[in-house]
Amino acid sequence: MVTSHEILEVIVVSMRDAFLAVTVFVAAMVLLFSWLQYISAGRFVDTIRANTAWQPVIGALMGITPGCGGAIVMMPMYARGYVTYGTVIATLIATLGDAAFVLIGAAVTDPSFIAPVIAVHLISFVVGISWGYLVDGMKITPSNPLGKFSANYNDNSPSRTVLQETNENMSEVFDDLGREEKTGWGYFLLHQGYTVWWIVTSLGLIFAILLLVWSAQDADFTLEINYNPLTLDGFITWVGLIGTSLSVILYISQKNWISDDSEASIGDKLYSLRETMIHSASETAFVTFWVMSAYLIFEFSMLFSGMNEADLALFGDGIIAVILAAVIGLIPGCGPQIIAITAYTKDLISFPALVANAISQDGDALFPLLVRHRVASIWATVHTTIPALIVGICVMIFDVSF
Repeated sequence: MVTSHEILEVIVVSMRDAFLAVTVFVAAMVLLFSWLQYISAGRFVDTIRANTAWQPVIGALMGITPGCGGAIVMMPMYARGYVTYGTVIATLIATLGDAAFVLIGAAVTDPSFIAPVIAVHLISFVVGISWGYLVDGMKITPSNPLGKFSANYNDNSPSRTVLQETNENMSEVFDDLGREEKTGWGYFLLHQGYTVWWIVTSLGLIFAILLLVWSAQDADFTLEINYNPLTLDGFITWVGLIGTSLSVILYISQKNWISDDSEASIGDKLYSLRETMIHSASETAFVTFWVMSAYLIFEFSMLFSGMNEADLALFGDGIIAVILAAVIGLIPGCGPQIIAITAYTKDLISFPALVANAISQDGDALFPLLVRHRVASIWATVHTTIPALIVGICVMIFDVSF
């Protein structure tokens, strides 16, 4: 019989651990990569436009950057005819979206995840480039999804879709991203409350680092559940609870349930350092909510079923897990993907399933493509899922694991 005390303990531990084990490290990385995008945004467009032959490689580099910003920027470039369809596919295959931060955060706290994190990013990057060049080489486009295998194939058909004249000013690519409307309680709450969130997160980062040091010094060290804020364990617990609570508030204020980055938020980040800080908080809050949700799902599954993590892991192995992970990758947005990636960090799904999901998922980048080119967005999901299944199954057959 499950007691209310056990349920409360699961909730408290999930909220505390989501913040101290994931959020604080993700926040630091999101801010770093967002700042890098802010200071180098203009160069991306000029470089990609000027190097047609290298576009799939550059697109994969944009995609492999943690978060969805680099991948989202590619979508208006494709809509304007600046890049090929193969470049879009390379970008979408390479990106892990916000789920990448979960993996990297796991590697920060547990060195055993360093190898699989590097491996899955490298695999996604190489497959993205290879598949992107294959798509362009086979003259595959949204209007001709079978390319040279099509009965109506015309060798003179272009590999890119030009929707507008390509001699427009490159800054218009960023103008296409739009700006957020400065109205509503959600906008006010995010733009006024982000400072408090950053203060609590900075404090949490200090304690998270100390916890890593204490654990390294004492293998038996554990953080006890204590609600007395006057004790060290209790104070750290309350920092985690408050941090997660603030993250949930920021998440709800965004009104985006499965996606975080939007074209408007990316556009604002590229033009303002303050907006970079604000939306870094927003993006991290989004990751926190979904990681906490994953923790609650896994913990309550074990609590009410009587199983342990080893039992749950049995469902995440084999070809069914690979196929299921690839199918989850079909869902637009980063939320479901974060749950899938978190399952790997909890040893609940295999490395081949992780690879299949990483290749298949498109993060938040599919949304702007859906708005501009619905047919391309539909076919893009197909053209990224095919290599996800092929590579995932091959990794499983050759028993590649970490």
